[in-house]
Amino acid sequence: MSTALSRRFRLKTLIGKLPRLAGFNMLPGTRLGRFQPYAIFLVALCLGFAMTVAVYRAETAANQARFERLADETVDRMNNRIGQHIALLTATRGLFEAQEGFLNRPTFQRFVQGLDLLNEYAGVQGIGFARYVSSGPANEIEVSAEIKRNYDITRQVIPPVTSEPYRTPIVLIEPLDDRNREAIGYDMYSEATRRAAMIRAMVSGEPTASAPVRLVQENVEGPAQMGFLVYLPYMAKKPDGSSSLDGFVYAPFRAGDLHSAIIDRIPGEPFVIQTTDSDAGSDGRGVVLYQSQGFEAFAATSNMKASRALDVAGRHWRMQFVATGTLSDAFAHLGSLLIGAVSILLAGALMALNRIQLKHLESAQTIAEFSRKSAEQKDLLLGEMKHRIKNHIARIQAMARQTLRNSSDLQTFEKTFSARLQSMANAQDLLTRSHWDKAELKKLIAGELEQVFGTVPPDDKLNGPVVQLDPGQTQAMGLTVHELATNAMKYGQITDDEGDLTVKWSVKGRGKKRMLHLHWREKAAARIDVNAQGKGFGSRLIEANIKGELKGEIERQLTPEGLTVIIRFPLEESDGV
Repeated sequence: MSTALSRRFRLKTLIGKLPRLAGFNMLPGTRLGRFQPYAIFLVALCLGFAMTVAVYRAETAANQARFERLADETVDRMNNRIGQHIALLTATRGLFEAQEGFLNRPTFQRFVQGLDLLNEYAGVQGIGFARYVSSGPANEIEVSAEIKRNYDITRQVIPPVTSEPYRTPIVLIEPLDDRNREAIGYDMYSEATRRAAMIRAMVSGEPTASAPVRLVQENVEGPAQMGFLVYLPYMAKKPDGSSSLDGFVYAPFRAGDLHSAIIDRIPGEPFVIQTTDSDAGSDGRGVVLYQSQGFEAFAATSNMKASRALDVAGRHWRMQFVATGTLSDAFAHLGSLLIGAVSILLAGALMALNRIQLKHLESAQTIAEFSRKSAEQKDLLLGEMKHRIKNHIARIQAMARQTLRNSSDLQTFEKTFSARLQSMANAQDLLTRSHWDKAELKKLIAGELEQVFGTVPPDDKLNGPVVQLDPGQTQAMGLTVHELATNAMKYGQITDDEGDLTVKWSVKGRGKKRMLHLHWREKAAARIDVNAQGKGFGSRLIEANIKGELKGEIERQLTPEGLTVIIRFPLEESDGV
């Protein structure tokens, strides 16, 4: 064998083993073979689904990481902004210290204007100073006079009556807008939440934030927001070198403006926020300082959430983030979508290729089976031809004897004998037409009996319902009746006057379970030697026709008086009338 042929042989061998290497056996025509393309489709689809899920999870994890990063950045911005505001309070306190506590409004106004709070420090409502004085009419009159000097307005301390020993009325606040004008003269020490924060600031000396409160500035017409304040104590030095609390530098914050200043810098509104003061409230759940619009609706449906804690001048806040769905752009899951689509297409292509391959294998098997059956049929036809020639000779001899016995002269013999030979030829021609569509059973049997015996039995000897046979059944039954008739003539002396033959049939069952039952009964002219009967080619041909071609069964009952043959085989649902 040449090298090229050897390579081609090895290649074909490998291709033939590929299905087995892949875990599949090509079994066309079997139940496994019919379901094999679908099994391949399901396996490929499952693998594609697994890859799609893996990629989808990776994309989701990336989105979650991005969401977590945005939450961290937002908390950092909040910390930085509040830190900047506290730094402004520290700078303001330094201004008071430089002026030894005697700071007039023009100087304070120029200082705050230079900070540009509205543009650079959005979220803080302003910066102010609250004078710390003992309760009493004299001190309250002095505070009103200071307010008059600073803002040229007559304002009494609010509220006018308090049960506290000290008061902290606001005497300076900038920038002076409608909201801040409303706060001038307000005694923050009279309110419990503010007072608690100021006491903590006095004790620590550090900037201290209050719990969530409603700012005095919110009394002005407009949408109200929750707020908080940050206090920084100012200690005035006395001539003897000691110091005492003179007041508080403070900043009021509107929580909504503070959060908007941070969130507005993040494009696309990727999340909503709820900020809670964990130290406030009596139920341990804290008090909500700020909540984005639609937070509760998103929190009930979104699977992407994050929580961060931060310290704001001694207060513990918790910021909860919930994704809105805009975090993922239109191409966030493009990879998983592409993999899913490609997996479906690949699974379909594999199934189609496998079905094509199975069809090719089925075609090859069909051709091989057809070739095998053709060879078998050829051998059968050759044997049948030899057998028929012998039968024809025996039949012609019997016909000649019978015709001679009943002929008075040679002219009568010639006429009768020629007619019978022509009948045999006509019946043989009808039998060998392979292109028949349907054939009636009674006509088929009558034609074969006439071919063998020269006559057709009367209706009481040959009867049954009308049954239509397809071409295969017609050929098989024609050969079977021919062999039975030939054997009856040769061994049962049916052609003699004393012999008798009865053929009857019936159809039993319905639909696909319809069966033809045919009874062939021979009554011999003389007793038959049962032991002398053998099983020659004709008997084997009958069994091959009934069991192989007709998928039926046959029973023989041979007695000295004659032979009974029972044939049963299924009929197609369309057979018969």
